[in-house]
Amino acid sequence: MSEESPVTRLRDALGPASFSNVRTPIGILLVVLLLRPVLQLEFVLGGDYIATSILIWMLFASAYNLLLGYGGLLSFGHAMFMGAGSYGIAIGLAHIDLPFVVAGAIGVFVAAVLAYGIGQLTVHRGEIYFAMLTLAFGMAAHFIVNANPFDLTGGADGIRAGAVPGWISSFRGQTLVTLWGIEFEFYLLIAFMFVIAMIALWQIVRSPFGRTLVAIRDNEELARSMGIATHQYKVRAFTLSGAFSAIAGTMLVLNNSGAALEDIAVLQSGNVLLMTIFGGMNYFFGPVMGAFSWFVARETLTTFEVLALPLTEFAIVSIDVSGILTFWQFFFGLAFVILVLIAPEEGIYGFLRTQVVKLLELARRRVDNE
Repeated sequence: MSEESPVTRLRDALGPASFSNVRTPIGILLVVLLLRPVLQLEFVLGGDYIATSILIWMLFASAYNLLLGYGGLLSFGHAMFMGAGSYGIAIGLAHIDLPFVVAGAIGVFVAAVLAYGIGQLTVHRGEIYFAMLTLAFGMAAHFIVNANPFDLTGGADGIRAGAVPGWISSFRGQTLVTLWGIEFEFYLLIAFMFVIAMIALWQIVRSPFGRTLVAIRDNEELARSMGIATHQYKVRAFTLSGAFSAIAGTMLVLNNSGAALEDIAVLQSGNVLLMTIFGGMNYFFGPVMGAFSWFVARETLTTFEVLALPLTEFAIVSIDVSGILTFWQFFFGLAFVILVLIAPEEGIYGFLRTQVVKLLELARRRVDNE
């Protein structure tokens, strides 16, 4: 008899229902615990700044997927909500001198109100019109921030001076946080915020609200005939997605030491859309995998210079590929096209998950036959 894995023993100890309740939180914690060790591998080449950036974009992509994957609504202007969070907290800290928690709450509230208002105007217009209208609102938000109204947003320069709380400091290239007399790494702060926000998102998608949202996505006419107010559910999903995107924006300000105009650019909306679809919008961890793949591809390909064949230790031919791999978006796009062709609804997370399940099933059959 083969030895049971730790996951199997945990599932048997907790029972199927209890294990299902803790599986996703355990996965979220594992993402935080394993991210830095994976990025420290020689072929990945990523530091703490990359690790915190990945966590922030994982949260942003997951917030976006609440709208796209669970609500079936395609938004081309979602960066405006991340920008609302980043500029909201930056303005509160730099211009009004508010406490971090208060400034962050205001930024998230502004993003939620903005999302609610836009949702009321757009969600009933149809999928194509909704996508185009969110693009228009996103472009308008970018124009307003760039215009620097009342000298608040800093225009193209963004907000740098005073946009970071005093309890965050840098020492010899390491960013540290000092709270209540305790000093710890900045990564732990971002990781804590990430875990809390992701667990909150998970509770939303597994709640009756989330289940109803999926039912509306799958068959809106049937849901409406059952008496479900589909319009209001979509608006609420848009509002919650905007609020969680703003939370990612507040984390982005801390990570980048200020708010930048690119945080609210329409290009960022396209980036998060690609991450979500590439990772797998039908799975909770799909956008997490998509954001990780995006950053690893960017960091790995742009720093890779010489291709040694057949092996680095026994190189017969060395090819300088630095000039080609600079255009890493092309190779990521190529991988995106291939993935869509072989697993159009699964994404990289669903594809790998399916392959692992097949391998485990094959191994189990071989053990049973022996």
